[in-house]
Amino acid sequence: MYLVGDYYYARPNQRILPTQDLFKDTWDVGVSVSLNIWNWGTTVHQTDQAEAQLQQAKDARSLLADGVALEVTRNYLNLNQAKERISVAQKEVEQAEENYRITDERFKEGLALNSDLLDAEVALLQAHTNYTQAQVDFEVAEASLEQAIGE
Repeated sequence: MYLVGDYYYARPNQRILPTQDLFKDTWDVGVSVSLNIWNWGTTVHQTDQAEAQLQQAKDARSLLADGVALEVTRNYLNLNQAKERISVAQKEVEQAEENYRITDERFKEGLALNSDLLDAEVALLQAHTNYTQAQVDFEVAEASLEQAIGE
């Protein structure tokens, strides 16, 4: 909307009829209104676009929530698996210690070779290494779960 105004002071003033050779003043005021009656569906298209963007945002949020749930579940299952590996590794250490003890007794009595004793010692060392690795895996899985749930 516009407000327009003009003031004329002229000799002769063409707005006054019949024209005279005198200085005369005239003025006018006008209001101009501009309405876009037909915008060829621009508003409808903009509304449709905004609704599509809203739906995209909702879908992205849903995907993000699913991703977080998946990560938390995966890390929880990894933690449980690591806990089970610790108990299995502990039993492996116990068996390797018993095997080493028996092989050592047999070696002392001359019933086992030196290589048998070395094999038992290597198996015991490997069992301890596996147990340590299982503990490390548990700690890593626990830290990953804590990170996934935001702690």
